[in-house]
Amino acid sequence: MARHGRTARTPVSPRDPALLADAGMPGPRPSTGINNERSATPRDELALLAKCLLSEPTDRNLWRQQLSLTRVLDWLEGFPADTWQDRWLLSGSDDHGSTWGPQGLSAGTRSRFTTGLGILIVLQMVRPSYGWLFGSRLLGVYDAYRRHNQAALFSELRERAGGREGCDEHATDALNVLTRMSIVTGKDLLDFELEDLTDYAQARRATGRTVASLPFAYEILHAVGGLKDSAPTLRQAQARGHLTPAELVDRHPIADRAVRDVLVHYIAERSAALDYGSLVNQAQMLADLFWGDLERHHPGIASLNLPDTVAQEWKQRVRVLPDGRPRRTAHGVFLAVRSFYLDLLQWSMEDPARWAQWAAPCPISEADIRGYIKETRHRQARMQQRTRTLVPVLPQLVRAAEGRLHRATLLLEAARSAKPGEEFTIEDRRYRRTGRERSNWRPTALFITPADEPGTRFDAECEENNAFWTWAGIEVLRRTGTRIEELLELTHLSLRQYQAPTGEKVPLLQISPSKTDRERVIPADPDLVAVLARIIRRIKGPDGRVPLLNRYDGYERVFGPPLPHLFQCPSQHRLQVISANRIRELLTDLALQAGIVDVDGTPLSFTPHDFRRIFSTETVNGGLPIHVAAKLLGHLDLNTTQAYVAVYPEEVIRHYRRFVDQRRTHRPSEEYREPSDSEWQEFRDHFSLRKVALGTCDRPYGTPCQHENACVRCPMLRLDLAQEPRLLEIETNTRKRLGEAQRMQWLGEVAGLQESLRHIATKKQQVERLREQSDQGEAGENALR
Repeated sequence: MARHGRTARTPVSPRDPALLADAGMPGPRPSTGINNERSATPRDELALLAKCLLSEPTDRNLWRQQLSLTRVLDWLEGFPADTWQDRWLLSGSDDHGSTWGPQGLSAGTRSRFTTGLGILIVLQMVRPSYGWLFGSRLLGVYDAYRRHNQAALFSELRERAGGREGCDEHATDALNVLTRMSIVTGKDLLDFELEDLTDYAQARRATGRTVASLPFAYEILHAVGGLKDSAPTLRQAQARGHLTPAELVDRHPIADRAVRDVLVHYIAERSAALDYGSLVNQAQMLADLFWGDLERHHPGIASLNLPDTVAQEWKQRVRVLPDGRPRRTAHGVFLAVRSFYLDLLQWSMEDPARWAQWAAPCPISEADIRGYIKETRHRQARMQQRTRTLVPVLPQLVRAAEGRLHRATLLLEAARSAKPGEEFTIEDRRYRRTGRERSNWRPTALFITPADEPGTRFDAECEENNAFWTWAGIEVLRRTGTRIEELLELTHLSLRQYQAPTGEKVPLLQISPSKTDRERVIPADPDLVAVLARIIRRIKGPDGRVPLLNRYDGYERVFGPPLPHLFQCPSQHRLQVISANRIRELLTDLALQAGIVDVDGTPLSFTPHDFRRIFSTETVNGGLPIHVAAKLLGHLDLNTTQAYVAVYPEEVIRHYRRFVDQRRTHRPSEEYREPSDSEWQEFRDHFSLRKVALGTCDRPYGTPCQHENACVRCPMLRLDLAQEPRLLEIETNTRKRLGEAQRMQWLGEVAGLQESLRHIATKKQQVERLREQSDQGEAGENALR
């Protein structure tokens, strides 16, 4: 038979053991883990096994396969070992990726070597490392491996992956993850453990690549019966949950064992009254910022009875961060240490046998914590000032969110209907659909600049998804004033109805217990109901129900029960509840895109808690009694609500105006008469006299110029951007005069001109700031359009 003949033989499917037996070839067998006996299979048996891998075993295909296999086996036999795997390791190629094998090979010969090695990988004779697999292109090897090893299980995995929301490429990525793990470990799929996935993730990150498909692979493997006794998701399996008091303390190394033990016992006693997040902070302040700092600066210290000098030095250190900035939480550390000492003193009287030996004078006096109240007031003042700054720009943020969602929706519809390479226009902006004709990936588009140059490529579906959840988060947060964890805990069951005595049905939003462990309800206005209804329509599954998901509580470090959470969306090829960090990122990106700035041009950003403060401020200032606002916000103390409210001093202003009106009744009536024509003319002339060549003078009314009309030097000058060329002309002329004065040795003139140049430089910086503010304002308006 001719070696290059095209005569086809009867195809033998590797999935049919009966046909393989009739052909005299061994059929596919389930993988049981590679061993030396299999890896030592002779060459003649390898040739028979390799024939099973061909779906169309024509003479030409058989010849090519035999040539590739012979090339790689001849090369491996040059290394002294008993198994093909040991020969592969002796070759040192496992660390070279795509540059493995003999040196100096042509492209065609290297292709033969790669094909032959792929055959050995499919037959489980060679197990390369993860690094080698990541660095090599093995076209068709993964598919062939899945067809020949555990074909039924891989087929079931593909069906599970295809049934999830996503595209075919996502399913293939997850299957490739499991295939690589099977190749490297030699294990059956159902024998994988969590450590195997951890090893894969570490190897993947070591090459600088992501492991986005690993959670998806974990879930489909768990769905077919793998990873026994493990959680249904990778995140749940990796979540450690609550650390014990001993583990919390041991995260911060303490040399003295006795002090370490008393801290562990103290944290254990406090755990009954504190939530887990507060307990973690307590352990960190006592074990690291207090005792750990003392041991670092005073090695060998072993008593809680601190000398005064040691205590004073520690207080100075704790007030400053390692980078030299003042520590804002220093008083919190002082309070934690003071509570620690006072608790030990109290417990020593209640249980002397256990605690008496640790009772000692407290190094934190009342004077040390007296500044806590002052710091609290300063913090409240900063928060209220931030609220007063953000309230005026909130409508701009809302308009930006609505505009972005509208634009993203139109863009996604156009991208889905367009063919690859086709251009379309959305809101006077041109885009080009990218990708391949038969690609199953989500639609991507390319922005085309006005100069017909390609701009940024983006995922249209991802952009619409981000725009929707940014808008939804802003609307729910600003209309309810909920905390971020309360927002993410909203479920389909949170919507309730209350029937008033009049028979009217009032929609209510039920807020689950969170920080204060108290449940509350919020009356939902029609706008809020419309927002929630739109969210529910979006997240409903094909069966008309909201999917049930487990949400991870980042504060308590536990997973909740499966619930129909409202804030859920596809991420990393599967549905999951949106995280708090994701909401923060979306808000920051929107404020940046909208160009929201303060009056001085400083960029502004919003956090989820800002909306809670804005909600409380607007409701109280709008006339809602503060005790009702406290009930809506879930505050147990009215003082907490009062601290949230950035009260504009309307009450103070009203009383002050009343005082002024009463005082006017006792003042001479001529002070409140109508101005005469001459007085009015003098008033208008004042503002005319303030107009100068470079802009406007801001001197107070009725005052003459105190700087002898030297406007360049005057701090009251408000520059006009249109007069910048005149300012540059003045600078050029001044420099010429300075040069002349220096040549003529007019030292007094030199000093005066140098002073003028210094002021001119200041005015130029002022021009730059004014231009930046003007550009940012225009950019913000363009973004909103």
